[in-house]
Amino acid sequence: MARAEEDLRRATKPEDRSWALVELGEAYFEKGEADKAEQQFKAALEANPGNAEAYVAMGQIRIAQHRLPLAEEAFRNAMRVAPNQAVGYSALAQLLIKTGRDAEARGVLEKAVALDPSDWQSEYQLASLLGEAGEVAQAHDMLAKVVAQNPDFQPAREQLGLDAIRRGDLKGAAADAESLIGKHPQAAEGHRIMALVLWRQGDLEGSLTECAMALGIDPESKSMELLQSIELWRLDRKRDAQAIFVRVAKEQPSVANADVFCRLVICGARDIASVDEFLRKNRFALLPPPQP
Repeated sequence: MARAEEDLRRATKPEDRSWALVELGEAYFEKGEADKAEQQFKAALEANPGNAEAYVAMGQIRIAQHRLPLAEEAFRNAMRVAPNQAVGYSALAQLLIKTGRDAEARGVLEKAVALDPSDWQSEYQLASLLGEAGEVAQAHDMLAKVVAQNPDFQPAREQLGLDAIRRGDLKGAAADAESLIGKHPQAAEGHRIMALVLWRQGDLEGSLTECAMALGIDPESKSMELLQSIELWRLDRKRDAQAIFVRVAKEQPSVANADVFCRLVICGARDIASVDEFLRKNRFALLPPPQP
């Protein structure tokens, strides 16, 4: 904040003043003073309406305020005033993914990466979308590039492990998981990969142990909760299995679809029939109770 205030005092041109105001606003935002941050970002745009960073910063404020349509408007304004800069595209893509608009996000991410090949965060997100869409080879190449540039970026390493599972390379995925767990035992990524490997290998008890460890670190992991539910069902712990499934499905109804369920737990060929049976026998629990 002191540096931003000094930059603001020294600024003589509107463009320099605008950048200093963005810097000051970001400092306020990091302190949790969103109202003061918003004032600085507005002042930055008054000083220079072409400052894309100021629009992106304003969009982040809107996300914090849960005003997502206004956040999208701000990011699109950043793209409008700076169509050849990646910053607005990257920010908009994150919002589109957050709101479940993956197909639209893909095109925006492709533009961000084309404008700034060093934007590895956007490249990682694009690779994740490509992997989910079944474009495994291209996703793998992108992820490998991201990991080569950022070897400690665990989400990309996790995606490489998941890609190995999808390709049936369980040995390679297990090696990735062991490497992650060995280096970062308190991180969820390695445990999630190992849980899925053991599931594909039929070691349900071992997989449940890894699920529990992953969920102890990251309780919001839907894939691990769904994996728990199907494995508990197979182990004849049907009440526990149904309770987990119902809780997850009420938060994310799409998981009651077999394609979505299998994508999240990376089903093997032999798993699809049991998942279909599991969903068929448990969808009734999602229905509203009959009216008297």
